[in-house]
Amino acid sequence: MLLDATEWSPLPDAVDGWDPGTDLRTARRVQIDVDRFVQETGLHLGDVALIISWTSSTTGMTEAAPPVRFDPLGAAVLDTVLVGERLSGILTLRSTISLVHPPTGRGVGVAAIPGSVLAEHVQRVVLESMSSMFPVHEIDFTHTRLSPTASWHLETSTDLIAPFYGTFRVLINKRDRELTAAVARGGKDKRQQALLDELQSGVAALLLELALHLRTDLSEREEWPPDSVGDVLARTLAASPLSVVTPPSPGDLADFRTQVSGAIRNLGRGRMFL
Repeated sequence: MLLDATEWSPLPDAVDGWDPGTDLRTARRVQIDVDRFVQETGLHLGDVALIISWTSSTTGMTEAAPPVRFDPLGAAVLDTVLVGERLSGILTLRSTISLVHPPTGRGVGVAAIPGSVLAEHVQRVVLESMSSMFPVHEIDFTHTRLSPTASWHLETSTDLIAPFYGTFRVLINKRDRELTAAVARGGKDKRQQALLDELQSGVAALLLELALHLRTDLSEREEWPPDSVGDVLARTLAASPLSVVTPPSPGDLADFRTQVSGAIRNLGRGRMFL
């Protein structure tokens, strides 16, 4: 479960509008059939605990909450806060019922090594924001090959096996002070939000166009490794169906740009109609 303001709700597949650095408070409730548990595992309820860990695809950091023991009726609730500064990208949460200490009188086939997992559940959650989809770095473009008057640049890769979150990143030109301030953590005024919407729309459109150019290569496999460039680009195409199947000719460029703009807005990227 995820705490949204003052109400708990089931943890969604994506947390839209997540502000980087914002903590997430989650809770997991597990109920065990005590008699069946003892019969099937040969363990006592006091030998195991509920453990939750999580990993961020972008930062690569893995953390875990302190284990929680089950009460005599087989119930356990683990309520924890995921520190926002260590989160971004795709968050993988793993809940396990694990052995925390060796049983006193173990039999054949009974788990005996602390850390042994008796049951697990894995859930992936996308933290939806521009800087969570792509690592964001601020640099002075005058010291690079990039145009010094450009506001941003998306670093990309056509290696479809490569890890997406390790090869794609947004570079923000420090000379654009307004945009630099807008992507910083914290609340946004209307102008800053408009700048973020423009950035999000531009990056999303570029990603979609790249996927379109690589459509043939992407179709060579039904599934790509999770979080690989091929995986993300394939999902981008699937979520943004376009009537065109090849990059446009000069005569079709204007229509193509309009289609891309509409597809991006259908994905919820950039400025929405009121």
